[in-house]
Amino acid sequence: MRLHLYAFLPATAFLLSLGLGRAEAQTTPSISRPSATITVAENAGSVSIPLTITNPGAAASTVEVAVQTFGTATAGQDFTYAATQTVTFPAGATGTQTLTIPILDDAAAEDAEYFVVRLQNPTNATVAAASADILVYIRDNDTPAPTLNRGLTLSLLQSYQTATPFEGTKQINSAEIAAYDPTTKRLYVANSVGGKLDILNLANPAAIVAVASIDIKAYGGLNSVAVRNGVVACAIENTNPQANGSVVFFDQNGAFVKQVTVGAMPDMVTFSPDGRLVLTANEGEPKADYTADPEGSVSVIDISGGVPGLAQTNVTTVGFTSYNDQAAQLRQQGIRIYGGLAAAPATVAQDLEPEYITVSADSKTAYISLQENNAIAVLDLTTNQFTALRPVGYQDHRQAGFSLDASDRTQDILLANWPIRGMRQPDAITTFEVGGTPYLLTANEGDARDYSAFSEQVRVSANSYVLDPTAFPNAALLKNEAVLGRLNVTNKLGDTDGDGDFDEIYAYGGRSFSIFNASTGALVHDSGNLLERVTSADATYGAIFNASNSYGEAPTRKNRSDDKGPEPEGVTTGRIGDTLYGFVSLERVGGVAVFNLNNPAAPVLEQYINNRSLTAGTGDLGPEGIVFVAATDSPTGQPMLLLANEVSSTITAYGIQTATPTPTRGPLTATAALQLYPNPTQGSTVRLSRAVSGTLLDLTGRPVRTLSATDRLETTGLAGGVYTLRTTDGATSKLVVR
Repeated sequence: MRLHLYAFLPATAFLLSLGLGRAEAQTTPSISRPSATITVAENAGSVSIPLTITNPGAAASTVEVAVQTFGTATAGQDFTYAATQTVTFPAGATGTQTLTIPILDDAAAEDAEYFVVRLQNPTNATVAAASADILVYIRDNDTPAPTLNRGLTLSLLQSYQTATPFEGTKQINSAEIAAYDPTTKRLYVANSVGGKLDILNLANPAAIVAVASIDIKAYGGLNSVAVRNGVVACAIENTNPQANGSVVFFDQNGAFVKQVTVGAMPDMVTFSPDGRLVLTANEGEPKADYTADPEGSVSVIDISGGVPGLAQTNVTTVGFTSYNDQAAQLRQQGIRIYGGLAAAPATVAQDLEPEYITVSADSKTAYISLQENNAIAVLDLTTNQFTALRPVGYQDHRQAGFSLDASDRTQDILLANWPIRGMRQPDAITTFEVGGTPYLLTANEGDARDYSAFSEQVRVSANSYVLDPTAFPNAALLKNEAVLGRLNVTNKLGDTDGDGDFDEIYAYGGRSFSIFNASTGALVHDSGNLLERVTSADATYGAIFNASNSYGEAPTRKNRSDDKGPEPEGVTTGRIGDTLYGFVSLERVGGVAVFNLNNPAAPVLEQYINNRSLTAGTGDLGPEGIVFVAATDSPTGQPMLLLANEVSSTITAYGIQTATPTPTRGPLTATAALQLYPNPTQGSTVRLSRAVSGTLLDLTGRPVRTLSATDRLETTGLAGGVYTLRTTDGATSKLVVR
């Protein structure tokens, strides 16, 4: 028989023992916040923060609420909070106590601002340390939508689908890069997914007609296409992507002409303005398991003797091995050299991955974007030697004008400043001239290396991504999904003191376009948050702000805010009359933004236009390639803009009209006179009476120089004879070279 101790206790002692048991079982009161973030309109007057207690005790509980130094809103200007406040919960009372903070409505146009209050020093209660901070977003009510100058208008002529893009959830066709040939009025489209070169007739851009679809798979994987005077050049990746690729030349009908070998994984191909060279950006990406990592390079193909007689000796592939001993210096300059495995780090030559090429108007210099490396390479085409590697720098998202919407978990669009640095990581790049000064225009898309054996991509919320407690005393709050927790960042930058945690946060892409001085590499302009502001405020497409471009799926607003936002992908320029325009395509939300570049330091927003469904995964999705067609080259006699949309496999043709009507071609066209001097010339620089874009042709009609918004013409190297300069605005002038 088991004996129970309490059977031998006096009644009083027994009752005390029961009370003691209840006291030991009593749970400590806990005070909690409603959520990590609260959003309030600037003109709301106040914000209410409900604090809740559970398991209240026999005595009153209290907690202090103190404003933190972390934030962008200012006490006394944006909200009122003079001193730390104490919130009291009466003894035994369950429920909520509300802290009310006045919000001040100023007249300043601002980004979304925020301040943080912390629950601290509780009495007769606990507060979970990871849930002590509350971030209050103040949504501004004074910031106007970006002004559209509307100096020109883009009007949809046609959206033409080259092929059915998907079979169920599998993509089977695409329209990634397009190249237009004014001599044939044909558009050549790289259908990379389908492995085809699609040829379209653009004689009537409102009724595009398919001409042919050439199967490219026998040559390898088609990555890019360029065309010049009926000569079509295709960049072809090897069936073993880490092996050398090729450029395959076709005639205007897609008939094979010649094939030459270039570097590994040629990702982009282009002609030099004078038509004498074809260049490829050979990305040289590693195999996913890093068992092979080819060197990145640029191949230069001399076609001045004609494509039919082309030999492998006409190909020069230029690599970066001369920089292999400079890895530390390059990193210090801001160039990212970080690939490879711990046991076998990549060399500089392996790590640099050329993405896109543009060539100067005089065909003497090529500029190559190195996207993952956050840099631009400069190649001297007279010597085929790299002369510079230039870092393109980082956005400081703490600065005014550089805010971003960083979370896909907040309902509101909240363009706010954060302690984040954005790696510009340009994709497409193009060159232009204003007043004789050469510039570069870049689309700062961003990209991460994410392979099975090596991945730098991580979310701020990841346990492996530890924020330095000194640099980020509010680390637990920043890791919340409604703050920065969902943001994709790199784990290869930011540990400045080498102690294993991150002192700085680096996100992918600038969400912007940049303009650099091509001669010096100096940053002239960065658009900052303008592209996100434009798309968020758009009367139509603001409804799908930062939405992705999935085919057949309804767009989800803000689902790319935690990645790279709108992802500016393609850029090009075009001159109409006296104005030089820049066009920037946005891969995710879609469409194109247009800017007046006459003052490169202060571009003027002209228009934003898009052509996709707000409710379904249809329309033009994933614009990548972008082509400007000058009036003199256009089948309509008016300028056009063409977009190649990778996801929807469509070509978007826009007609361009300016506020001051652009004269059409023909005998009645009024064109300003154009004088050249000295004329005749003896191999020197010729000055033009006004800045023009156009082509210098020899007596056979072969292009020998291309001019882009310049008042100078370099004639060095031209053989003696008579040449014709034809400009995009219809002017024609003879030039004699002795």
